[in-house]
Amino acid sequence: MEPKFKNDIFEQDISIEEFDHITDGVEDHVFSDRYQSRKETIMNNAKHKAKISKLGVKVVAAASVIAIATPFAVNAATGGELFNRIWGNEGKDTIESHSEVFVDDGKIRDDGTPVTYEVVMPRIEYVEADPEAAARLIGDKITTEPVVCTVGDTTITVESVVRDGIGIVAAYTIEREGGVNCLNYSQLDNEAKGAWFNEDSNILFGFNEGTGKIWIDLENSTADKLYCYEYMCDNSVLFGSGSFSPITDHITLMTQEFTMNRSEVYAEVAEKGDYEQFIRAENEYVIPVAGKLDTKTFYSSIGGSIEISPIAMVWDSTGGTEIKGETLLPETSVKITYNDGTEYLVFDENTNSAGYVCGNDTGFIALFNRLVDTDNIAKITIDGIDYFA
Repeated sequence: MEPKFKNDIFEQDISIEEFDHITDGVEDHVFSDRYQSRKETIMNNAKHKAKISKLGVKVVAAASVIAIATPFAVNAATGGELFNRIWGNEGKDTIESHSEVFVDDGKIRDDGTPVTYEVVMPRIEYVEADPEAAARLIGDKITTEPVVCTVGDTTITVESVVRDGIGIVAAYTIEREGGVNCLNYSQLDNEAKGAWFNEDSNILFGFNEGTGKIWIDLENSTADKLYCYEYMCDNSVLFGSGSFSPITDHITLMTQEFTMNRSEVYAEVAEKGDYEQFIRAENEYVIPVAGKLDTKTFYSSIGGSIEISPIAMVWDSTGGTEIKGETLLPETSVKITYNDGTEYLVFDENTNSAGYVCGNDTGFIALFNRLVDTDNIAKITIDGIDYFA
């Protein structure tokens, strides 16, 4: 029998080869013993990122000046679309649940037919962002001065960053003459875990302070220029301040250029070791950030708490007590109810209207795919338990 991983929320069996690219980020909701292997993988990657900064990496941008504009000015500069593209329905259609069949390359059944897997993709709802509400909710907590970062023949321009001490949302472009080749991306990838790095490219990049999902704006993008929105959990919250320092006035984009394509590097390293000999150049780009968005805290009558901002929330299921068993079940649901009775179903077993979600040892962090009006929340419900401010 083929070994399979279980997508914990949607309970779909998928092959090892497909696991990293077709599940949607909610599969990171695994806890206790089952979460440790996933957490260790992410931590190993994080440790490698941290290691880069100790190898004489050149810091090529300084956070000496933070350019902050009003949300109206930012929106006007982008034709009135910025907030609706990051947290709205511009270039995004609501997607109903549907099935996708994947071929497991190289696997053949006894009858000679290829091994395939069917995965049920969740419903994703997008709603239009109200520009006046966005201006009120974001305020002056968004940076607007582009930072240009170069890695090999590719240019990454970080346009805007918003953060709240729980999550980070970054808007940036990637440009390369002759076609951007560092990422694999598609509509299905947007529905799933987001764009993923192409091993037939010789570059890597990532924000040291965040772990998340890259959503590609397919409507705006061209072959030579990608418009990207990355929804990230703050690593100092996800892994603890012992592993990552809390963000102060900047985040860091870390880049690496290799002497050959990464697939060739991996083959050489497997045979000869010494990964670093294949690094041609590596840099840290300091990206200024504004102050944190305000958060509110909600509590349940049985313990546990939720800290929430307009862009993200973190759930501590334990209320500071010791965990007993698993804290998040496959049927977990998260719903925000507003004072007027309207609801935002963030996710459940059939729906994933979140930008990105990742579990930790006491609950999870969720980045929203819309702005949440925290002043008008009546309650937040997780697995039938209500939380109130």
